[in-house]
Amino acid sequence: MNDTSGILDEALQRLHASGPERLGRLTNHGPMAVEALVHGGQARSVHRWLDYYRAKLEDMPARLAPVTDADWRAALGDPRRAADWIAYFERALAERPWREVLTAWWPVLLPGIAGGSTHPVIRVGHAVRALLGPGGETAPRVAELAHGLGYWAA
Repeated sequence: MNDTSGILDEALQRLHASGPERLGRLTNHGPMAVEALVHGGQARSVHRWLDYYRAKLEDMPARLAPVTDADWRAALGDPRRAADWIAYFERALAERPWREVLTAWWPVLLPGIAGGSTHPVIRVGHAVRALLGPGGETAPRVAELAHGLGYWAA
């Protein structure tokens, strides 16, 4: 994967305004697809594909209430709390290295691996591959991990 142009980061930033699902049940495949396109050497196709796909997505749902270290268990597995969970992981990733956050949370989230037809864990996998790949730990890629973990937690 050669992302010297920042195409992946630009695409992720465009996608982060959209929610993890649409129509209450269909997964937003955009972040996974753009990472796979860039990883597969098709970076030049990313923005054209995203221009088409973006029209199918819904905006990020509204936040209901902050998820905190004290009350996260009550929000776990609640799809209405996706934006709350994403915000929680954005804060966690701003405070600690992404590997520490992932190491602490994947065992907690593992029982919900089948939720969202396994798309949340797949999204986390794509985010990790992007973080480990060329270009490394950029803000949009760390934010993508927050979106993936938040979707999985919800």
